[in-house]
Amino acid sequence: MGIRPVETLMLGYFGLMAIIVYISRESITDWAALLAGYALAASFLLAAQWAAQRFPGNRPVSLARFAAPLLVLPFVYSAAARTVLILHGHYVDDTVIAWETSLFGGSSNVLAGAVGGRLLTELLTFCYFSFYGCFLIPFLLYARGRRALGERYLFAAMLTLLTCYLGFIAVPLAGPVAAAPELFAAHRPYGYVITPLQSQIMATFDPPGTCFPSPHVAGAWITLLCLRRHLSRVSRIVLWVLTLGLTAAVVYDWYHYVSDVVAGLAVALAVHAVAERLSVRRARPRIPVQA
Repeated sequence: MGIRPVETLMLGYFGLMAIIVYISRESITDWAALLAGYALAASFLLAAQWAAQRFPGNRPVSLARFAAPLLVLPFVYSAAARTVLILHGHYVDDTVIAWETSLFGGSSNVLAGAVGGRLLTELLTFCYFSFYGCFLIPFLLYARGRRALGERYLFAAMLTLLTCYLGFIAVPLAGPVAAAPELFAAHRPYGYVITPLQSQIMATFDPPGTCFPSPHVAGAWITLLCLRRHLSRVSRIVLWVLTLGLTAAVVYDWYHYVSDVVAGLAVALAVHAVAERLSVRRARPRIPVQA
């Protein structure tokens, strides 16, 4: 098995980001560490590919190679967060807030929260929390012998997330909570169990600047778009409910602006169209050229 499409994608992203980091090294204090990290991540992918070719039929090695793009994703996400200000030098929340205020007549987060209570907050936040299950889907498909579908989904999911990570640089947003702390304190939604847990996760692992496009919205929708034809009717309904709930939750819970949601959905739709076309092209039989 040659290099996988998702491996080509990841290696290309590492190279692009390494170039961006090096060019912008004067504005990134830990630029050398980032370059080393991208080099190590690329080496890990290549080592996993080599091991799979060196030991064909070895299931643990094959699984390690399959999972390698997901295993390096935490570094990729954190590295992207450390480069969000290289283009503008500051967050641009004021521009987005002013635009949404003129469009909706007020803060989209405040308006969304005005229609609910603790129970709705808990339900919507549960939908948001369910997003983390997306990272288990490739492993479930692999375990069930549906590796081809797992490969297609993994490629589409990685392309979606990496596109969002580049978007962080184009439109750096600190997020509604950081940009309007007093407003958030006055209108903060409260739940029961999932809501405070998710709030702690966001405070610990979600750095400022990782808002536009919303990777949660984009990731949830690309999951729905890629898998909806391969699920039972009940599973498809559940996935639709969770995806729609998450889309509402990101604004309701003050994690994102409406602009982030629209951009995230646009990324998912665009990536799905590209992934479908590439899938059809790869499946098309090659006709040998006659001399």
